[in-house]
Amino acid sequence: MGPMIAYLGLSVTMLSLAVNCHSDRCLVGNNHKTLPSPEPGMQACTKYSQSSCCYANYTQQLNVSPLIKVNNMYWNTCGQLSPQCEQYLKNVDCFYHCSPHAFHWVNPNNSYSIIAVPICRSYCDDWFTACKNDRTCARNWITDWEWNEQGNRCKNECIPFHQMFKDGKDLCESMWSPSFNVSSSNCHCLMLDDNNDDIIEHLLTHERGTATPTQDVHQDVDRSPFCQQRYKKMQKKKIKAMKQSS
Repeated sequence: MGPMIAYLGLSVTMLSLAVNCHSDRCLVGNNHKTLPSPEPGMQACTKYSQSSCCYANYTQQLNVSPLIKVNNMYWNTCGQLSPQCEQYLKNVDCFYHCSPHAFHWVNPNNSYSIIAVPICRSYCDDWFTACKNDRTCARNWITDWEWNEQGNRCKNECIPFHQMFKDGKDLCESMWSPSFNVSSSNCHCLMLDDNNDDIIEHLLTHERGTATPTQDVHQDVDRSPFCQQRYKKMQKKKIKAMKQSS
């Protein structure tokens, strides 16, 4: 996860959308391009291969399991993560480094970081389930480390995720705070295991100029044909994943 830990941002300013335009750009960072472009040779994060903010060689280090270290960031400070938990962390890394959409939530006080990306509660709940028996010593993976020239080290004792975080919402909003904000909408949000092209367009259309969408706005959008179709796709995807894991 490397530079993501340094760059995801420390500002507590909350906003829903930082950029009110449809053009994609890339965050500023050591592993970021200036503008997204195709990367056919990606070994991980391939959902962004048609329009990527990271170079293909960056993804080589993510194409292993168990994953020990990304750049100078150790992921195994409390023992190796389970494959299912590891994948959720990879999804975050891919979104931050490679997604052409991440810039829509750029932190206005720090162009290296993102803030208040709307993430789906169901995704967070699945993430919590995947990681609940894994162990971590850091509640906030941006700030809660000791660093030296070798990388990050624990400041606190290792405990299970289910003790560090009370539920999926707490995990998503705390682990990389303030990067993600769990949406009150069941549709108006991102799933980080998808490229989110369609929902990004939908979000920009319905929330342009809106800093804090109301519950009524979310309810109206959730009843839209777009959202109803998205629910069906999400359910099919979840059923498929359950069958594969059984």
